[in-house]
Amino acid sequence: MAHPPRVEAVADPTAQFPLEERIRMRAYELYVLQGNESGSEMDDWLQAEDEVRAEEEQSANRR
Repeated sequence: MAHPPRVEAVADPTAQFPLEERIRMRAYELYVLQGNESGSEMDDWLQAEDEVRAEEEQSANRR
């Protein structure tokens, strides 16, 4: 049985969203990963902001 042709990885589908929305989504992911416990909202937001901005910078450097 032949395998389907290999497809290169598609760019991050969330890249189409505005920066603030991507940060919001990542902050929520961090919140969920920490067991949905409140009290770290600001830390989650700041970490998400750092991660999203770093990804954006890496993407810009690849172009």
